[in-house]
Amino acid sequence: MENKKGVAVIYKALYRKWRPQTFSDVVGQEAITGALTNQVKAGRVGHAYLFTGTRGTGKTTCAKVLAKTVNCEAPTEEGPCGQCACCRGIEDGSILDVIEIDAASNNGVDDVRDLRDETVYRPGRCKYKVYIIDEVHMLSVQAFNALLKILEEPPSHVIFILATTEIHKVPATILSRCQRFDFTRIPADKIKARLLEVAGQEEIPLTQGAAGLISVLADGSMRDALSLLDTCASFGEEVDEERVRQMAGVTDKSYLFSLSEAAEQGDLPALLSLVATLRERSIDVKRLTEELIAHYRNFLLAAAAPEGGLLDFLPEDERTRYLRCVPAVEERRAIGALERLAAALDRMTRSQDPRVELELALFEIAGVGGQASVTPAADAKQAVQSASKNEAPLEKPAKAVPVASPKEPVAPARAALPREPLPQKQQNTPDKQPPDEIKPFEGWDAVIAETEKRDPMVYSYLKATKAYFDGKRVLIDGSGMFLEFMRSNKNVSGVIKDAIQAAGGKRFGIGPYKAETQRESPADTTRKTLKEWEEKGIPIEYENGGKPE
Repeated sequence: MENKKGVAVIYKALYRKWRPQTFSDVVGQEAITGALTNQVKAGRVGHAYLFTGTRGTGKTTCAKVLAKTVNCEAPTEEGPCGQCACCRGIEDGSILDVIEIDAASNNGVDDVRDLRDETVYRPGRCKYKVYIIDEVHMLSVQAFNALLKILEEPPSHVIFILATTEIHKVPATILSRCQRFDFTRIPADKIKARLLEVAGQEEIPLTQGAAGLISVLADGSMRDALSLLDTCASFGEEVDEERVRQMAGVTDKSYLFSLSEAAEQGDLPALLSLVATLRERSIDVKRLTEELIAHYRNFLLAAAAPEGGLLDFLPEDERTRYLRCVPAVEERRAIGALERLAAALDRMTRSQDPRVELELALFEIAGVGGQASVTPAADAKQAVQSASKNEAPLEKPAKAVPVASPKEPVAPARAALPREPLPQKQQNTPDKQPPDEIKPFEGWDAVIAETEKRDPMVYSYLKATKAYFDGKRVLIDGSGMFLEFMRSNKNVSGVIKDAIQAAGGKRFGIGPYKAETQRESPADTTRKTLKEWEEKGIPIEYENGGKPE
């Protein structure tokens, strides 16, 4: 591309061209821009700021606007004037008093030490030296320690602005020395209004529906919205919803309604066919599962607000369809579907075939024989009664039931009763060894006494325990809470091991131990199961007409 003088000019992307130059231009962060503006007016600018939030919400933009405002020779109510030498120099990069650092590629301790050495020099042209450190969470531990020293004793002419998308990775010592501002996702309606404004100035034919769809796909990011608009406008034609879907790689969401309708009707062949068709269209199974989760969540939002107020982020046609379909999808069924889809999504990370996990979840949502399944919170009685409505009657009249011989154990006649678990091969673990291979640990009282000297809290738990020895480890028999605490806390384990070594002169590993109870016979297990079912009100019939003794 060339200008009128024939000089090559690189096209400037919309998100760069329309980056806000004042606080009033920043969209969707009014609380933050208002606070920063008031600080500049009152002369109470801090020495360190921390901007956190998702991508494209204005963190770096506000950092640059703040850097220009504190150095502006004639700041206005809206921020920097943009006309003075400092504003123009910071914008075109000719003034080096505002330094942007990418922590992702400059994350070593030497980089921060170099920065610390530079801070001692006063700014060359501006009032303040401003360091904008983007993605600060990428700094190493040593680099954070070096940065902490600067934040503790900063020169009066230096301001730090840290930006991050992962605030949980920033040490608390850094957080405590910064003024923190949380940037929220920009509402879809504000993104839509900004897109229409930009499209009007750029003479891009953008429809209202397309602007709404882009604002939803942007997921709260103004930069993503402008980038998608830039991509769609490259065709030189009207940007409508079809063009946006084509360029964003998304399709009409009608297939989600088709899946939920087939599940409500219990049409298993249709479910399998739809999943297969979507896979052929290269739709990722995990992404499809996430879309279904959002789909059923929209049903809940539509049921909670029949006027559609909770679905403002959706295009008008989709919002209308959800409100129309709410009566066909009960809230209880939608909650059950969400639980099953979320569980399937979790299993997909460990499964070799995610498609199977999705199909199983859809089958559970559809239920047996077309009856939608109940939520996992329903009790066994409700599940059995629900299944019995869709299966053949359990009673079979005019058919003799064979009677077991007196020497054989009486087995329940119901096919729905649980089967006996297959005997598993007994593993030779210290926790499950026969009692005659484990001996009481001598000197346990001395260990407890030694623990009291080292850690009173551990002693309070340990004093009521017993200990056994399997030849390699000391197995502690105590409350379940303490055993779990000991298992998950290395410090507690270390205190006990040190006490054992101090009391006996030799160090051993430790572990939990529970004395084995008497094993139940298969008949005892069956009786116990039947009793639990009867207590829940589930009717049980036996072949001999009575109950097993």
